[in-house]
Amino acid sequence: MKTLKELNWRLETFKKFNEKYPHFNMDDEKIHVLFLSPCMNETGYYRMILPALELNRTDTHTAIIAAIHKWDFNKVFDDYDNPIDFRLVKWADYVVIPTIFTDVDYIIKSMREINDDIEFVMDIDVNYHELPEYHPDYQKLKPPILNFYNELIQKREEEFLLYFERFPNLLSNFTYEERSQINRNRTDKVRIGIILDASQANDLKTIEKPLEVLLEKHKDKIEIILFGWSKKIADQHEVLKDLRITYEKPVPFQEYHNRLNSLAFDIGLLPFGNNNFNVSGKTLNRYLDFSANMIPVIAPKMLPYEKIIKDGENGFIATNEEEWVSKADLLINDAQMRTEIGNFAHNIAWENFSYTPKVMQRLKSIFV
Repeated sequence: MKTLKELNWRLETFKKFNEKYPHFNMDDEKIHVLFLSPCMNETGYYRMILPALELNRTDTHTAIIAAIHKWDFNKVFDDYDNPIDFRLVKWADYVVIPTIFTDVDYIIKSMREINDDIEFVMDIDVNYHELPEYHPDYQKLKPPILNFYNELIQKREEEFLLYFERFPNLLSNFTYEERSQINRNRTDKVRIGIILDASQANDLKTIEKPLEVLLEKHKDKIEIILFGWSKKIADQHEVLKDLRITYEKPVPFQEYHNRLNSLAFDIGLLPFGNNNFNVSGKTLNRYLDFSANMIPVIAPKMLPYEKIIKDGENGFIATNEEEWVSKADLLINDAQMRTEIGNFAHNIAWENFSYTPKVMQRLKSIFV
């Protein structure tokens, strides 16, 4: 993530406007897209930072990121310091803002006093309407979610047109430009990786029994690594209990992909409950993370995996606990199969879920 680190350093370090925003040019005859204050986390990176970097590769669009915030899960957009230089507002044709569940009229009105032609795009990273009750954000967000869109559409004083466009998270060369090679496991154990955060205890419980069976069956032949958790979190959620699990704590996002590569997993498991939030959420991200590292995966029978994974070719689909075990057995016992499926998954992911010319045309069409 060399480019991301350089961008973040420039925004934090430089004080002079032209040094901070080298892409600023009022007369370049391009479409100007201003990305307003993403956070340095998965959402900020995939939803705002990467699209901005990719747009700057085109001949038709120029993107500027006003600032990048250090991620704090306790904060909402309004809690961050979001100063915007009026020159950026005059420059912008479009302003992209993160999901906000409070009144945004103050942003729109203040910017349109400077530039009355400016258009706004709000990026909604997941389907917040489908937050399950066990999710830690449910109580905090559920009441605002129920009213937010209705108020946005019905209570504005001025008429406006509202368009919806679905744009996925995608692989990009920017993410892996520091990686010289994909690390391979050199130990005598098969390393099985799971990537989850602390909000996903209920998802992890869907494969708790298969993990127990695999650990008993394969003894010291395997090591199961849970990346993004700690033993304290597991105890708090009463999951995995006394199972022989290696815990890898989360790292700052800008270090995440290098850390994932260094863990050198042989197999990836994708334990997600089949609910509307997961189906419409970020479950694809984990598949892409593993596939970009040529790691074969086992996933539950649910969308989007059912559409992406051809069972036994670029991964495995498990329909029940027995299949989680049997398909893990196949990969544990056959190193050649792991290599072939991992390589195929890698190719499919980059061909279908990256910033290809076709995808770039779609991204540019949002800002016309």
